[in-house]
Amino acid sequence: MRHWQFFVAGFALIGCSRDPAPEDSYYISYYDYQPDISDTVNTSFPHDGLVILPDSQTGTADSIVLNDSLGLSPDSISLAQDSLDTSVDSVSIPDSMDDWLFAEIEIRGSLYQSLSSIPGVDSDILGAHCVRYLVWELDPWHGLIAGDSVRILINPVATQRENMVMALEYVPVGGSSNNAFSCYVFTKSGDNWPSVWTPNGLELVRLLDRMPVRTFEEITSVYGEPRGSQSHQGLDYKAPQGTPVYSVTGGSVLRTNWNSAYNGNCIEIDFAGYTEMFLHLSSIEACVVPGASIEPGTQVGSVGTTGASSAPHLHYQINGSDGYSIDPYLYFSSHRRSLGADDTIRFNEYVEQCRVLMGG
Repeated sequence: MRHWQFFVAGFALIGCSRDPAPEDSYYISYYDYQPDISDTVNTSFPHDGLVILPDSQTGTADSIVLNDSLGLSPDSISLAQDSLDTSVDSVSIPDSMDDWLFAEIEIRGSLYQSLSSIPGVDSDILGAHCVRYLVWELDPWHGLIAGDSVRILINPVATQRENMVMALEYVPVGGSSNNAFSCYVFTKSGDNWPSVWTPNGLELVRLLDRMPVRTFEEITSVYGEPRGSQSHQGLDYKAPQGTPVYSVTGGSVLRTNWNSAYNGNCIEIDFAGYTEMFLHLSSIEACVVPGASIEPGTQVGSVGTTGASSAPHLHYQINGSDGYSIDPYLYFSSHRRSLGADDTIRFNEYVEQCRVLMGG
């Protein structure tokens, strides 16, 4: 079983300009960046259908869905598969593992309930951190089964990186259709931040081929993440305050700074009847005004924590011609990066150290 995503039927329609959806269904609530993902979001979602993303473990640049109607060059605002922008100081893995803790839980009830058995750790926060890894391989809200095991290596010492999970192994209960997997936090040469890698040197997280940010700490919330009876409508990129934000598609600026109590500084850009949205910005570039024409790859603002947000991050969203949201991973192509030869040597040594701490 792989990462489940919500899919909006009919998103391939193009060329239809439209008014904003009734009641602006894509507002993000106060809980947009809270660690407890069970809370609600002030939005509506018209379809309950689910679609399984293709299994792509064997490739580093597999497409999910590529919409060719954009007319963009394949290299436009593209992210090199083996490199991230390095305009800020790198954050590396701590040299000492002496303070790291190992815990193994058996799923009984929800992931969060199961994690509450670990002493001295906030299970809501730890659960949110685990979900950020699990979500790339299975549905962590509905796909875990009683008897499944989750084994985690935790760094309880505060660092520049928020997520405290340094390694995670998932073992499904016998008879489950879920697949076992493991992942390890490691800093690839040239990257600003550690990412999460599988033992074969593939990145666990899928990156859009065209990115709204060129460096970020972590994807903290994916499209379709449950928020009570509602769901998250975009992707959240946790990044330092002031990190440049770029238009992926280009187009005509439809509006800026509406419903600022929720969205903070925000932008909506129309492209061929679809729109891309950027919320919680610290600032908006002077060239971004309603009616302005924006080229793909143009900086439109900077990451912030304005509006209903508790930490700097970018909420990036694609809306269809009907005004309802579309999973960016179903609209754009994406890939998983791979480690180079030198990194692979260091990574294998690190994985072995983690496995020792995890009891083999």
